Amino acid sequence: MHNNNLFNKIESYLIKNKDILKINSKDIKKNDVFIALKGSKYHGNRFINKAVSNGAKYIISDKETPSKKKNKNILIVNNGRLFLSKIAHKKRNLFKGKIIAITGSLGKTSVKENLKYFLSLKTKVSASIKSYNNELGVLLSIINSNLKTHINIYEVGTNNFNEIKNLTTIINPHQVIITNITETHLENFFNTRNIAKEKSDLFNPKYNSNINSLILQTKNKDEKFLEKLAIKYKIKNIITFGEKKSDYNIKKIEIINNNLSKIIIQKKNRLIKFQLPTSFTHHIINTIISIIVFEHNNLNINEIINKTKRIPIVQGRGKFYDLQINKSKIILIDESYNASPVSMMNSIKYFEKFNVKNESKKFLIFGPMNELGKDSFNYHKKIVISLAKTSINKVLFCGDIYRKILKKLDLNSDKFIYMNSEIKIIKFLESEVNNNDIILAKGSNSTMVNKFVIKLLNKKKVI
Repeated sequence: MHNNNLFNKIESYLIKNKDILKINSKDIKKNDVFIALKGSKYHGNRFINKAVSNGAKYIISDKETPSKKKNKNILIVNNGRLFLSKIAHKKRNLFKGKIIAITGSLGKTSVKENLKYFLSLKTKVSASIKSYNNELGVLLSIINSNLKTHINIYEVGTNNFNEIKNLTTIINPHQVIITNITETHLENFFNTRNIAKEKSDLFNPKYNSNINSLILQTKNKDEKFLEKLAIKYKIKNIITFGEKKSDYNIKKIEIINNNLSKIIIQKKNRLIKFQLPTSFTHHIINTIISIIVFEHNNLNINEIINKTKRIPIVQGRGKFYDLQINKSKIILIDESYNASPVSMMNSIKYFEKFNVKNESKKFLIFGPMNELGKDSFNYHKKIVISLAKTSINKVLFCGDIYRKILKKLDLNSDKFIYMNSEIKIIKFLESEVNNNDIILAKGSNSTMVNKFVIKLLNKKKVI
């Protein structure tokens, strides 16, 4: 179907350049390439004119378009995904540097951003943007990578069986990081052991001939299962962190205050001591992973320890905002990108211990946890019961599952409030918050809580 000459031009252009392939016409800049794919609502062809007006040099589509008559730089292909896969394979095979792939139930994007920041202090690094960790995201990330860098970092996600092995055959990473295994995407995987098995494909030599190193937490039975599997696969370097028997034993995490923690890690007979400007446990673990990667790659960990104040916090994953609601100055802690039983419980513990000024109040806004399968109700119920035992002043629940749970439990507590719209949450806060109050918002991406945070940041003054 396609013009071979134009195909070769575009292929060469994508391979030689970096960060130029876009799937959203709004992101197009001069000389970028726009690929029009079928979306959940519309086909990308609808936005070709917008992409061209924004400066797109080439357009790729898997559907005929009238625009082709006016524009000779529009390439029509039989299958958009297959086109991306072929280009990604070719560009990956041309890359001569080191590839690190990150997977796990939680923390993939934050670990990737941490590593990108720290490693870029020492060498040339390319990394996938945002949370581009599904098949399309990985293909785009490889095509947008820089062939001149020394290290490329890719985030690899999944919510169903056999997805990771397909991505692994394309990425072929030398080093694999597994952040953790916990209850996520149970709707398709049913249990955490199946999640572990799916993640293991990333270091399985059957799909990854380049695998040299595996870094993983060994805190629970599924993570220890992965360690045994790596030994069975004869992975050359298996580096564990977490418990006493791990290679990197996290001996102590001492929370000094809201913005300071002291950490001690033991590696054999050597102690690694450092401080971090956070009391979020997952931020601490992310930094520990970066330290391990640095040591494994013979880099000086002082580059990390001396720069911890500048670690980038990813939006929706514990970022602080100073806001003004009416005339009250408050703090919003944005944890609205992802939610699972473990991360929700961690947020409750964190917020319960969070120190506030005298008379200041804590407002916790909790949304539903997606894709938990048949036990979803019970997982959410445990969250509500745990919150009943805390001293958090007000808890705003969003999502019909919480309405059903609150009705069933019949809790006589005026601190629990059910909300069914983002606007109602904002109006409630406008009438209730005072100076120095703290709001923590936690929920899965694209849920009401996530939309509430976006509306709040757009509506209220960021100081």
